[in-house]
Amino acid sequence: MQVIPYQGNQDSLPGLCLTVSARKLIMASLAPSTIRAFQSDIRMFLRRGGTLPSTDTEIANYLTRCFEDGYKPNTLKRQLCSLRRWHLVMNCPTLGNEQMIKGVMRGCARLNEVPVKRAPALMRDDLHQLLNSLDLSELRDLRDAAMFCLTFYGAFRYSEVLNLRVEHLTWDTRGVLVRLSRSKTNQEGRHEVKAIHHADTSLPYCPVNLLYRWLEAAHIQRGAVFRSVSLGGRPGGSKLSRTAFQNALIRGLERSNLASRGFSTHSMRAGLITEAHLRGKSLEQIQRVTGHRHLSTLTEYIRVADPFENSANDF
Repeated sequence: MQVIPYQGNQDSLPGLCLTVSARKLIMASLAPSTIRAFQSDIRMFLRRGGTLPSTDTEIANYLTRCFEDGYKPNTLKRQLCSLRRWHLVMNCPTLGNEQMIKGVMRGCARLNEVPVKRAPALMRDDLHQLLNSLDLSELRDLRDAAMFCLTFYGAFRYSEVLNLRVEHLTWDTRGVLVRLSRSKTNQEGRHEVKAIHHADTSLPYCPVNLLYRWLEAAHIQRGAVFRSVSLGGRPGGSKLSRTAFQNALIRGLERSNLASRGFSTHSMRAGLITEAHLRGKSLEQIQRVTGHRHLSTLTEYIRVADPFENSANDF
C-alpha cells in the first residue's frame, strides 16, 4: 500500500510525530487478515473518490454514500476503523468532529432493517451425524473427523486449528493439552493452553482418540497437524489451507444431509458455546474455554432456537 505522509506542520500536532519504526510496530501488532482487510478498505475508499489524508466531513459523506449503496453497518464500522488506522499509521492528524461521524453511524444502524445473519449452531448431535457420514478407514475422512471434532470440543476458530503443530500438543491420561501460539484475541503470542478431555464413554466419538488416530495413520511426528491428503492417500507436508477446510466441511455436510441447515466454518464454535449454555455452564466457564475477551461478544454466539427457553416465566 502506498505510503502518503502528512505534509502539514507536524510540530503543531502534539503526539503525531511517529517515526517510521513506530509505524512499522503498529502494523506488526495486527493480524495478517486484519492488514489485508485494512488495505482492501483503503483501496475501496480511494476508488470511490476519497482522498488521503481525509477530513471528518469527507469520511461522513463517504460512509453515507456506502450505506445508500447497500453496505451494512458492520461493514461501515470496519471501513471507519481502517480509515482511522490509516491516519494513525501515516502520521496524519486524527479526525476532529467525531460526533458527526458517530451520528452517521447511529443513523445507519437505526435505518438498517435487515437483521444480522449469524451462522447457526452445529450442536453435538449434528456433529455426530456429520461424523457418521465419514469413513474412518479412509485417511482423508479420518483427518476430517479429527479436525471437526477438535474444532467443536475446543470451541476453536478454524484458523487456530489449521495453525496447530505437533509441537503444540502435550498428551495426558486425561486428554491432550493444545497450546495456541497466536489467535484472533492473542496477537502478542501469550501462553494460551486449552485442555481437550477424553469424551464420555457413552459418546460414539472422542476428539482425543480421533486426533491420535489421525497422527498415527498419517505418520505425522512434527510440523503441521492437519494437512492435505492426495488421491492416493498420501499426506502433504504443509498445513491445510482455509479453502480446503471449507471444502471438507461442505463435502461432509452434503454427505450427512446437513447442507440445507446453513452451517458454516463458524458453526462448530457457536455449537459448543450454545451446548454449554443449555447445559447450565456459566458465561465465565465458557469464556475460559473459548478465550473471548469480552462476555458481550461471547453471548452473541449463543443460538437458542426456541424462544420459550428464555421466556419471562423462567425468571
